[in-house]
Amino acid sequence: MHNRERHHRDKRYRRLTRLLPGVIVLGLLFLSACSSLPNSANQTTGTSISTPTVDASLKNQGDTKLQTFQQWITLMKQSGGDTTTYDQQFSASKQALDSAKSASAYQTALNTLNGQIASIQLNALKAESKNLQQNLAKQVSDWGNGHSYHDTYDNTNYPLGFEYGSNGIGGWIQDDLDAAKNVADYQQAIENEQMYLYNFQEMKKASADKTPYNQVHQSDMDMLKHYNKMDSKVVVVSLSEEAMRLYDHGKLVKAFLVTTGRPNKPTPPGTWWVEGKKAPTVFKSGVKPGNPDYYPDTPINYAMQYHSEGYFIHDSWWRVNYGPGTNFPHADDSGDSFSSQGSHGCVNLSKENASQVYGFVQLYTGVFIY
Repeated sequence: MHNRERHHRDKRYRRLTRLLPGVIVLGLLFLSACSSLPNSANQTTGTSISTPTVDASLKNQGDTKLQTFQQWITLMKQSGGDTTTYDQQFSASKQALDSAKSASAYQTALNTLNGQIASIQLNALKAESKNLQQNLAKQVSDWGNGHSYHDTYDNTNYPLGFEYGSNGIGGWIQDDLDAAKNVADYQQAIENEQMYLYNFQEMKKASADKTPYNQVHQSDMDMLKHYNKMDSKVVVVSLSEEAMRLYDHGKLVKAFLVTTGRPNKPTPPGTWWVEGKKAPTVFKSGVKPGNPDYYPDTPINYAMQYHSEGYFIHDSWWRVNYGPGTNFPHADDSGDSFSSQGSHGCVNLSKENASQVYGFVQLYTGVFIY
């Protein structure tokens, strides 16, 4: 071999040896890239089938439901109810929601929470209504023990506020609770109890008020504002005064003395309205002679029904005396035996006064009795 040819061969060899490491490196890089493709594909596939995270709107639902559940638990505690089970449910549901890693798991926990809320509602309302009932009964008892009417006619002490007791509104409350079956029933019962409690407080205020019956009373104004009736006509009956006052847009129009229900047949306190009016009409007892509730068919000149169970504002032409004490046993100047006690729950006035009330009221005119 010639020296020149050997020289060229050696030169190519040296060039090749210099290039070879780079080629090998490139080849390895290429192989590495190729070999990584399946892994990359696997990673991409893994991301596409991974469980989706819980979105913000679903979490907001959970937060809201937890707050709702906590509010019901608080209400039940305030009413003296046992919340041990619900406290445990709340903690378990909160933990389930917090630990949920997927939308489906979160929704499952949320469904459980919704069921728990539905379960506590009825029991919480039962506890609240029972608490209000006991609260009113205690207040009425305490008040009656400290405030009574001594009737010289039969030498008997009658507790005041009896209209709110077991023969009156207290009995009505129990009837409502006995008949309550669902959330709406208990909500209505609670609304009524709160009304009775408020009216009872106003009755106590009125009983200590020395303002003459035919002038504006602060308790009347409080009630008109409380029940948003400052812009309409309202008939107010004060049981502690045996008086009626007519208001038109917050202005006193007329005032009358009345006779309300006797202790065993009290006039129901509450916020009612005129359901109908007739002039004249005839009242029938619906029971036979000998029954304590019997009275002969009685012509009435002016009758305004304020409660559908037969409670009216009406004239009682057989009476002469009205005002304080006439709802208890007494000797009426008429000499009529039916005039010697209070009414059977109606609000009685003289014929002349009943005529004025009849002309004043319309259908749905408010009737506040306290």
